[in-house]
Amino acid sequence: MNTTLTASQVQQLRAQLEQRKERLLQQLDAVQRDMLGVAEAASQGDAEEPGSPRDQANSMAAAMVRDAEAARDHAELVAVRAALERMADGSYGECTDCGQSVGVARLLAQPSATRCIACQTKAEAQGHR
Repeated sequence: MNTTLTASQVQQLRAQLEQRKERLLQQLDAVQRDMLGVAEAASQGDAEEPGSPRDQANSMAAAMVRDAEAARDHAELVAVRAALERMADGSYGECTDCGQSVGVARLLAQPSATRCIACQTKAEAQGHR
């Protein structure tokens, strides 16, 4: 690991990443169960009668927010799993762009960080996440 993280810090970060992974999996599972329930109700004719246009618009907006939140959670889950893989292969803490240390403070603040501050700033300026 190309960083000055102590063994205790690595253990703490691994625990945080594992905990976050489990929480994200629970959230995504809940969204999937909700969507399956709605689809099942619709296929059995148990769907609620369409309400007023305002009710329909509110339902559509809520569904769009739910979908956006699920997409965000999925992207974060991918990043968390990748961080855990980097821990396992010994590359955790190395910037994926320049190979330098991401930095202890950055990893403690954002355990799934893949880039050092300089490379992250450059990537954001170029429109990358």
